[in-house]
Amino acid sequence: MSRTLGARNAQFVERRNALIARAKDRLALQTGNSPSFRELALACGVSVATLRHYFGSRDALIKAVFAHYLQGGQRHLERTREALADTVTFEFSLHEFLTRVVKAWSGDTVGLLHRIGLAEGLRNRATALDYLVDVLEPTLQALEQRLQHHVTRGDMLDGDTRYAALMLLSPVLLALLHQHDLGGTRCRPLAVPALIDEHVKIFLRAYGARNVAAGG
Repeated sequence: MSRTLGARNAQFVERRNALIARAKDRLALQTGNSPSFRELALACGVSVATLRHYFGSRDALIKAVFAHYLQGGQRHLERTREALADTVTFEFSLHEFLTRVVKAWSGDTVGLLHRIGLAEGLRNRATALDYLVDVLEPTLQALEQRLQHHVTRGDMLDGDTRYAALMLLSPVLLALLHQHDLGGTRCRPLAVPALIDEHVKIFLRAYGARNVAAGG
């Protein structure tokens, strides 16, 4: 008896997801060269024709990698977006978010996606846009919503939360790239938790409402 359409579709999705995971790992390898579509097929354990059947092209495969992990990361984005209890201080909220970013970076996905996005995006404008849309911007926009909650609550000075989100996240991303992806731990190790502590203090002085910035 032939398989039902639902079973065939489920098998297609399952195999496609497995190919995405293998392609992600190969794209993230720091070999000095960007892997060709043929090299990605080899890393995935399939023929070029099979990989093309599932994704169509190299650019589409990379976009599929970003989109797949965006879908899987919705729970973490929602945690960033959600309104916090009144008992949660502005300082704790900032610290919790940045600490979560650092923890996620050291896992097997988030840091790799940023590495892929930067390496591939600097070579290809279409991939750069996919990286922004599916990886970087969702995090920034979720953070903007968290900061807006603090503006509404009176913790944070009213202003452009997009600018504020960039100012909060960018130094930590740079520190993580410096330490983990560029080899900074070998030439000049950095205590990232201490950096977060200092960064949060500076952000509070710049953006905290007067009573918050003063510790009141």
